[in-house]
Amino acid sequence: MFIEPVFGKKFFGREEVLCTLQKRVTALKGGYRQNLALAGPMLAGKSSILRHFLSSIKDPDILPIYVELAGEDFPAFCKRLIATLFFQYLKFEGVKGLSDLDALKALAKPRIPDTVHCAERIIKALRAKKHELAYEELLGLTSVFKAETGKNCIVILDEFHNISNFNLKKPYQTFGKFIMVQKNTMYIVSSSQKTALKEILSKKLSLLFGNFEVIEIDGFDSHTARSFLNDKMKGMGDSEVISDYLIQLCQGSPFYLEVLATRFAELVKARHDRCDAKECLLDALAGTLYESGGILNQYFTNNMNFFMEKRSRKAYIQVLASLAKGNGTMKEIHKDIGKTDRELGEKLRRLQHMDLVSNSGVFYRIFDKLFEYWLRNVYSLKSASVVDDMDIKYLEFKSLAERDYAGYCEFRAKGIDAVVAELFSFFRNQKAHVSMHDRKLPHFSEVKTLRLANGICEVAGRFEDKFWVCRIKDSEMADEQDVLAFWAVKPGDSGTKISRKIFIPLKGIENNAFLLAKEQNIWVWDARQLNEMLRLFGKFEIVL
Repeated sequence: MFIEPVFGKKFFGREEVLCTLQKRVTALKGGYRQNLALAGPMLAGKSSILRHFLSSIKDPDILPIYVELAGEDFPAFCKRLIATLFFQYLKFEGVKGLSDLDALKALAKPRIPDTVHCAERIIKALRAKKHELAYEELLGLTSVFKAETGKNCIVILDEFHNISNFNLKKPYQTFGKFIMVQKNTMYIVSSSQKTALKEILSKKLSLLFGNFEVIEIDGFDSHTARSFLNDKMKGMGDSEVISDYLIQLCQGSPFYLEVLATRFAELVKARHDRCDAKECLLDALAGTLYESGGILNQYFTNNMNFFMEKRSRKAYIQVLASLAKGNGTMKEIHKDIGKTDRELGEKLRRLQHMDLVSNSGVFYRIFDKLFEYWLRNVYSLKSASVVDDMDIKYLEFKSLAERDYAGYCEFRAKGIDAVVAELFSFFRNQKAHVSMHDRKLPHFSEVKTLRLANGICEVAGRFEDKFWVCRIKDSEMADEQDVLAFWAVKPGDSGTKISRKIFIPLKGIENNAFLLAKEQNIWVWDARQLNEMLRLFGKFEIVL
């Protein structure tokens, strides 16, 4: 582990997810069970959310059971789940906790003999190598416990996809059969392999897909990320631009932000009056991403070794390195590598399945922006260098990092209308996934901007005799009047028509206004959708 899950006083943000979890616990007590699935990339904070949630459960009628599936074999998993149930029960009963299964069992037996007897049957089946029987008994354990104590169980299985490594015949189908009838046990599953988890839910647990509420866990939103960095970089002077740069580079990832902010703060503190904020930022990037002992350099190197088999690693890395350079379509990748790769489509699909690459229409992007940055400015730099001089390479990395930071500062100084106008200028009749569908992005012959009153501006793109008009509001939350006013906009030139209207409410939009926009066939792009579009074209992203 590069970073341990945090909970209690060290936990930060995630109020919306925690609120959902708490609501489901309340519903469970009321007789309504809703299972949950948390999906998100590694180190996005899923385990921290779950552990913090567990620490907040004080209800004596709810027994939480948390088990992380971390590469252990099936017998070890069974024994850990049983031990956790006993430990949590005894803890609520005020009995001093132990970590040894036999000792826990001895303490629990006088109090919950039926549950202990079920656990003993599981252990007996494991000793006899009857793993299928042990699995069924294990899944029924919480029902026995409920009948004996009246307590509802919340079973949390972290990295749930690893159940497939237990060599059971039909692990998910068996799991599904049990949870369909266990109305008093709530399951929360999580996985850092988002695509794999969704595939399990939609295919292997297809009958239960509607019974799992999927919550996607990504990085912090801009506001939370900024508060997080302010806490980590307290007293570091005017670092607002640096904070925004790190937020968009790290996509709000708490792990990445923690590592970079901590290193930056250490450098500022060590240099005192000699501190130059930009130089500290560049050295923090170099120390964590470039140097061989840097935590992020090690993390990304280990990730590549983990996700890719050694025999095929070189071919996949070639595709990833090309994507990192900004080649976002198959045509551009073929041109970059200098040959036609008939297996490129399959490689890209495989990279998507590993959650390393995302797809939108004809576009492909590396999912993790900081990993993309490392591939482009560290891995490719070290691989392509003809001179094996570490000092020269280090300075070259810092030069690339400085250029990227300067580019962001230039981007940040632009008005939002200029950002959207520039985005429109890159449309070349490509297809991209927009508003739930693949849409064609027209090649505009002319793009104009117009500033209106009350913090509203417009961007219009013309192609043939048609217009796309985009209205942006960044002063306050948008309401129905904003949508109605935009709906009433007519083309200024005779013989032209508006074929598409896009509304971008950067401070959010009221629900009724959103529904009205949908009814009037107006696309609504929130900040996240706009950033996704900017990212497709290799541009920086806005930080609100």
